[in-house]
Amino acid sequence: MIRPSLTVLAFLSAAGACGAAQARSDENLTDQAQVAAAHSVADVVVTGSNIRRANTEGFNPVQVIGREELESSGKSTTADLLRSISANTGNGSNETQNSGWSSGAAGIGLRGLSQKNTLVLLNGRRVANYGFPGGGLSDTFVNLNALPMVATQRLEVLKDGASAVYGSDAVAGVTNIITRQNFQGLEFGASYGLADQGGLETSTAKLVAGHGDLETDGYNILLSLEAYTRNRLDQDQRDLTKSGIYDDLPGGRWNGWSAKGARFLVDGRSVPFLNAQGQCPEGMVLTASAPIDGLSGDTCAINLAPHTTLIPSTDRYQAYLFGTKRLTPQIEAFGEVLYSYVEGASLFGSSPFFTLEGGRFALNAETGLAEPVSNLLPANNPYNPYGVATPIEYTFFDLGRTLKTNESKSYRALAGVRGRHDRFDWEAAVFASGSDERETVSGGFAHRWNLADALANGTLNLHEPGATPQAVLDGIRLSTLRPAESRLYGADFKISGELFNLPAGQIGYAAGVEFRHESLVSSNPWQIDAGLQIRPAIAAVDGERDVWAAYAEFNIPVLSNLDIQVAARADEYSDFGSAFSPKAGVRWKPLEWLALRASASRGFRAPSLSENSASTMISYGSVIDPYDPDLPNSRQSPTFFTVGNTDLEPEKTRSYNLGVVFTPTRDTALSIDWYQIKLDNLIGTGNTTAIVQGNDPADVVRDERGKLQAVYNRYRNLTALETSGIDVDFSQRWRTDGWGTFTASSAYTHLLEYKRPNAAGGPLLDYAGSNRGATLPAHKATTRLAWNRDVFDANLTWYYTSGYDQVPEVGGQSRVDAYHQFDLYAAWSGLERVTLYAKIENLLDEAPPHDASFPGVRAPYDFGQYDLRGRYFRVGFDVRF
Repeated sequence: MIRPSLTVLAFLSAAGACGAAQARSDENLTDQAQVAAAHSVADVVVTGSNIRRANTEGFNPVQVIGREELESSGKSTTADLLRSISANTGNGSNETQNSGWSSGAAGIGLRGLSQKNTLVLLNGRRVANYGFPGGGLSDTFVNLNALPMVATQRLEVLKDGASAVYGSDAVAGVTNIITRQNFQGLEFGASYGLADQGGLETSTAKLVAGHGDLETDGYNILLSLEAYTRNRLDQDQRDLTKSGIYDDLPGGRWNGWSAKGARFLVDGRSVPFLNAQGQCPEGMVLTASAPIDGLSGDTCAINLAPHTTLIPSTDRYQAYLFGTKRLTPQIEAFGEVLYSYVEGASLFGSSPFFTLEGGRFALNAETGLAEPVSNLLPANNPYNPYGVATPIEYTFFDLGRTLKTNESKSYRALAGVRGRHDRFDWEAAVFASGSDERETVSGGFAHRWNLADALANGTLNLHEPGATPQAVLDGIRLSTLRPAESRLYGADFKISGELFNLPAGQIGYAAGVEFRHESLVSSNPWQIDAGLQIRPAIAAVDGERDVWAAYAEFNIPVLSNLDIQVAARADEYSDFGSAFSPKAGVRWKPLEWLALRASASRGFRAPSLSENSASTMISYGSVIDPYDPDLPNSRQSPTFFTVGNTDLEPEKTRSYNLGVVFTPTRDTALSIDWYQIKLDNLIGTGNTTAIVQGNDPADVVRDERGKLQAVYNRYRNLTALETSGIDVDFSQRWRTDGWGTFTASSAYTHLLEYKRPNAAGGPLLDYAGSNRGATLPAHKATTRLAWNRDVFDANLTWYYTSGYDQVPEVGGQSRVDAYHQFDLYAAWSGLERVTLYAKIENLLDEAPPHDASFPGVRAPYDFGQYDLRGRYFRVGFDVRF
């Protein structure tokens, strides 16, 4: 039990307040002096610590992206900007990955540890996770697209483990979005963008208003409104993907096509489903099957490009309200309300229409277990020429396309009070946050029993789908609604200040207690639970927990130029137990321009509610099957079953950081940091490729010919994960008399190692610089050149991602090329209060590097890292009063 640890840390919090009060100077400050001290710009809290300090060179590496860079980056959303930072080294996801339940949402995963290991905060406090987990059921995450962009003052990215300060999920680091404070005035603006190759038209509008000065008026209110809309980009709108044929590329075939348009399967041979005139059903093409799936014979095939979305359409509307009211010279109340509505739509590329084929399942409504659905065309069906029940693969255009629409409504409401005395600050707050999701699929699903009846009695016209009676189609066609909701309620109290003097200075401290309640419910459409839907995609989660925590942190000046940080946090979870997270750091400044820092910590990640509950997932994807009877080592598309595990232990981590900071002049800064994260009890599933290679009948289901049908998996505590790397951050400013100010900055991350098992209980394998199990480029950098003179501003940003090894080699490709993207921004503010600007993303129209392991229905590149928008233009204006 962790109750004693919680009691001790809570006592430290109270003792800190008493010690601070006893250590006050006998000469009390005047009220005016206290107010001035309370809002001193030199006294700040930096992400990774709760102690206010004047020196922002902390014990941990923190990358700060300020308002100026936010506006001139060329990125129009918080998600786009955060994904571009160098510490986001791979193994991530974004809204272009529209084949899962988190379609249209975006997260950030630092250090290649996925988004569930990076904590996202808004003004230092948590927000509710997105209702649909990503990465199967494992990755619960905060949807960055639901957070305010125009109200943001800066982004602080802590690139070190911080469980001792923030608790779970801060294993890889913390992203803290900090909104504008004490803003007065009015800003509004709009922009319009479109791609050079067409499509993806984007419009934005914003309004930011602030009233009242906290110093003179005793209050301040900030209101921001934001609208963002973007059209959908489909595969047939780009030259690279519109044909769906990639056989001129390494490992490429007709990967964008489906051979399962209409055909019989007879003795392992493909026989096209033709009418009396020798024609395929309308919309299908008679062609050889081998270039698509390796089967001998011909088939009625479908080019899926016109029915596959590369980037979903998006409509986002956000409102943010923040207010502060001075109650007394030392006490102020504050509160905020955030509301966001996001809707995205995409065509489900891997199955844009319903296809009856082998390996299809449906739930048994009585047992709740999956059972196979036959793809045999009955012997008496008028379109069966064989006189016996014969396997078919047939795509039903007349049931409509699988258009997915994801609607998300999220909010956070917070109220608090804070105060400052001469030797300590205190703050208390309560908050509620939530996210409600609704996924609607308007077509592309079939009613199991009505379809079987129509095939048995021949009422479905398989040669001329348009001739089928509408009543028959209406009885078969299914549209579904999948709901989910995530909730977070909490309260906290914290105090920080100074305890007493040592010869080298005063001991700073911070302490606090927290409580939060989390819940996540994701339900199946009722048609799935009733056993009606064929090929059900299941993501059923129902979990909740309470979390209590207490923490304390001390900054101890040992020498005038040497500080030590010690911190500890105790967390108790109602669903699995407790965790204790200590941290120690040291900062030594032997010279005015040189600082050395080091830290070591233990942390944890609690099993997510989706991992740690009786969750069930059925999903569909592809995997290389070395035992395929028709084409060994070809990519197949089985059904994937994954279930949760209520006996999971939390992931335990040890993090180390060692760095040096050079500041030889006020315009020059260079920091170099080495990091290492060691993770035990890694929560995950077995590698699907390894499971298929193992070919255990308990996990791998095949039909009588040996064709892959299903793969079974389960969340479990695996062995370990180890990763390390180097961060380099540099900035240099040159001020001139006649030519303005020039600035060069760069953030670079080198991934040294990323070791994890490829299968449960297996040896650690190094994934760094390869796509062995996840794409993890070894090098990533963002470099920015900026110029400012009078009314002119311009900058050029270079985003670099190194190539990576193809493991295993696919189609003769052993390495994927590097990627370079240049974004250009230019602004002119020659009109009073007005700024006009233009941005060009991907100035050189660089295409994503070809990856032979990805050619599939969507695109021949890693769409977790890249997209196919190409060169993109944006123009806009801002007006400030």
